[in-house]
Amino acid sequence: MEPYKEIIHCKPQKFLRMTGITQKNFSDLYDKIEQHIENEKKLNPLKRRGLKSSRVSLQDCILLALYYIRHYPTFQVLGNVFGIQESYCHKVYSRYVRIIANVEKLPSRLDLIDNKRETLIVDVSEQPIERPVKHQKQYYSGKKKRHTIKAQIIACATTGKVLSVVCAKGKKHDFSVFTYIERVSFFKKK
Repeated sequence: MEPYKEIIHCKPQKFLRMTGITQKNFSDLYDKIEQHIENEKKLNPLKRRGLKSSRVSLQDCILLALYYIRHYPTFQVLGNVFGIQESYCHKVYSRYVRIIANVEKLPSRLDLIDNKRETLIVDVSEQPIERPVKHQKQYYSGKKKRHTIKAQIIACATTGKVLSVVCAKGKKHDFSVFTYIERVSFFKKK
């Protein structure tokens, strides 16, 4: 099963709802990741050895990572959608999320503080998750009355650029998520 070949022919609105990005942005991201992987192989020739996995194409790996970030299903469900094992699904997700983070460069928190001040938009949203097996109390949000993960986004109002994304456990207060950025950058300056 190749979900990318199925979803690429659908309407742009459906593709955007499924992945969170447009088809053009997806193809740009694909090109960047492909270039990153080629550069990585040139820098480290040992990564080219061994059998090559043909279970999942590069487009499906990127789609898997974006689908997980957008919808947050369990890896068992995600594995069923992509026709692969749960453990391999986790391996693919972990690898490609790191690659996406390397390819899509966001400014560091220190850059946010050092630059001149502009009008910033700060928003925190909570995404419901399955009840964790361990440390359930830390993820339980009294506000939503369920287990959640908080995601804070800081964006520039004039340019519309996303400057920072911070994730926290559901129990943490919105303001403490916001002040976490300043505490981390304060200690790194010294």
